[in-house]
Amino acid sequence: MVASIRAHGAVEAVPRPPAVPVHERLAGRIALGLVAAVLVVLAWKLPIWQARLSAPQYPQGLSLTASASGVTGDIAEINELNHYVGMRAFDQSDAPEMKLWTPVIALGLAGVAVVTVLPKRRLLARLARLGLWMIPIGALADVQFRLYQYGHSVQPDAAIRIDPFTPLVVGSTKVLNFTTWAFPGEALWCLFGVAFLLTFWGRTVRVVRWAIAAWRSWGVDEEDEAEPEAA
Repeated sequence: MVASIRAHGAVEAVPRPPAVPVHERLAGRIALGLVAAVLVVLAWKLPIWQARLSAPQYPQGLSLTASASGVTGDIAEINELNHYVGMRAFDQSDAPEMKLWTPVIALGLAGVAVVTVLPKRRLLARLARLGLWMIPIGALADVQFRLYQYGHSVQPDAAIRIDPFTPLVVGSTKVLNFTTWAFPGEALWCLFGVAFLLTFWGRTVRVVRWAIAAWRSWGVDEEDEAEPEAA
């Protein structure tokens, strides 16, 4: 039995929601797996990481987007700015790991399949969930490492001298009169959502079912109290 608090402060017992039939649990797990698989597939082509630079001389701003196809955006303009402060120019070959995104997505789909099809293999399912969390976290860590490399490649004989710095992979970084806002792309949000769903779905469903049962019981009690007044 669980307790619910009524409006006047009394505590009453609320029956637990009935157990979910096996076939309903199976259908729910399959539906969840399909939703997770769709999100992983969407993450394949969506942006992994994005950044936007703003400064008075660039009122429209400059942007960078990293995805499975590489880094796109205002690369030429940003490389020109990097030249003045002594940072090396960006080249697509500087991030060869971007080519690994497709295999990583395949591993994500395999992790979803393990959690969906083999839930009773607890160790294997836990490792699969851990792997799903590590995909977006690892992607952010990799981008942060590359940003560190660029921020510490400053040449001392540049036209405009600045100290080495570390751009943030998430958040704002200010250098001279430039402010850079960086944030995870839609691909990583999809993958974080997949990891969350497959890790906490069972608990979330139990909480929702308990809340529905408590609400229904509360509503019945209110109706029972209102009947004598109507009479």
